[in-house]
Amino acid sequence: MILEYAELLDKKIDEIEYCVFDIESTGVNPFDGDRIVEIGAVKIKKGFAIDRKNKFHILVNPGIPIPDKAKNIHGITDDDVVNAPDECEAYYKFIEYSKGCVPVAHNAKKDMAFLRRISKEYMIREPFDFILDTLTISRKVNLLDKYHNLDALIEKYNVKIKSNFKRHRALYDAEATSVVFKIMMNWINENYKFSLIELFQFLDMRI
Repeated sequence: MILEYAELLDKKIDEIEYCVFDIESTGVNPFDGDRIVEIGAVKIKKGFAIDRKNKFHILVNPGIPIPDKAKNIHGITDDDVVNAPDECEAYYKFIEYSKGCVPVAHNAKKDMAFLRRISKEYMIREPFDFILDTLTISRKVNLLDKYHNLDALIEKYNVKIKSNFKRHRALYDAEATSVVFKIMMNWINENYKFSLIELFQFLDMRI
């Protein structure tokens, strides 16, 4: 673990900056041929303030045709990405944007699998030593709820996003996740005053 992330573990959770991100892709199997087509991200400043002026959005040329099944979900076509940067370039831009922040995603295992595959393929040192998952957080915070997917959380917290994009586009989903994350983290902070390492222990997440 690099020093800057090790130092974050002792900080209070409201004294940390976060980067909430989402990835859209050609499918769900990054180690079996699927590739990224879009990355969206939003920063959350100290005190859980969403930085709406400093968003990250990039289309990605996957180098393969986008299957109809994927197009029907996110609406991104081959023509949309024909002049977009490849995965490696897009990944480096995202790393630069998220530097110094704790990464956050919904169902983070899925998105991190794509980033780990790129790291392995291009021999890039993985930039994230740990990640927070709003799916895991919701299961701890909303104990009586049956569903914890992003749609359920958007409905539960009445999240309204003003965006040029729609649900299942990377930036829209990142913004929606950032609102959900902010609400749940405020609740945790008000009730527990955790440091980051204490939060991971509360969530039963390995570091």
